[in-house]
Amino acid sequence: MFGLFKKGPEADNDGLDYDSVTVHYDGEVLSPDYIADTLSKPESAEQSYPYHMLVPHGLGKLTYKLHDAVIEQYEGGFEAGQYQGKGALIDRYGEVHEGGFKENLLVK
Repeated sequence: MFGLFKKGPEADNDGLDYDSVTVHYDGEVLSPDYIADTLSKPESAEQSYPYHMLVPHGLGKLTYKLHDAVIEQYEGGFEAGQYQGKGALIDRYGEVHEGGFKENLLVK
């Protein structure tokens, strides 16, 4: 994602309370076990908690909110949980980044 969850000294100065950010996803999913076995990404199956986890895969819409304000929204293709293929991302400043994505990055 375009710097929303960046780490380091600059993250302290961005004014966001990351513990209050909520995530909503609507779209197609796969289980991490399936991704690990078929897409050669074994790290996807690792879970440190006993709950079932599903991973965005296919078409969907992912929204990050801080209280009621949308701070980042992506709609388009996903592959094993990452932005992949054609999509549109609206960042927290309202800028729209549209085009092809590969491993969460906009490809120019």
